[in-house]
Amino acid sequence: MFIEFDSFFLHASVTEWSGGLYVSPTIAGSRPGGLIAGAWAAMMSIGLKGNKMILVKDTEISNLKRIFAAHLWTWDVCGCCSSSYLDNTRLIMEVSRQIQNGVEEIPELFIIGRPDMTIVAFGSNIIDIFEVNDLMSSKGWHLNALQKPNSIHICVTLQHVPVVIDFIRDLRESVNTVKENPGPISGGLAPIYGAAGKMPDRGTVQDLLVHYMDSSC
Repeated sequence: MFIEFDSFFLHASVTEWSGGLYVSPTIAGSRPGGLIAGAWAAMMSIGLKGNKMILVKDTEISNLKRIFAAHLWTWDVCGCCSSSYLDNTRLIMEVSRQIQNGVEEIPELFIIGRPDMTIVAFGSNIIDIFEVNDLMSSKGWHLNALQKPNSIHICVTLQHVPVVIDFIRDLRESVNTVKENPGPISGGLAPIYGAAGKMPDRGTVQDLLVHYMDSSC
């Protein structure tokens, strides 16, 4: 006998999380063990003082040399730098601080909390930060929308090291664009986040999240 199964009740959705509107097609949420195992395997492969090499595009070498001139990195003709787990951590932390400083230099933005590690969150009391997020997405950056207060954050990884200057430049340009021409861009998610944040019935917002997940899976 076939029993009709309603996947609606298997979804995990949270509307009040400060990390933003969250929905996952599984009860456990997004906690796959494969990611944890993969991260551990990568750390073991690279090692604390390993001699693994990171390939860097020719166009990114000059940026890296300029940004981290104070660090003692060894470069070869192929555009590689010797790296270990601790070396990578230092690079990522340095870029995180540079992004924080870059955000603080933009008067329309403010930092959320105190970013001690590699996640830098920022918002605005002047412009719609979600419109800024949409513009950054159109430029190829992936940021996460947050709420209470409305804000966005970047999780800094090793891939951001050679492009940190580009990120800060694009962020400044996006802020200026929204300030001069406010309003959502075509296909952006700013209206969705804006409307969801103002709806008093959070149960309706939760239903919308689940239906969105059903239609996109």
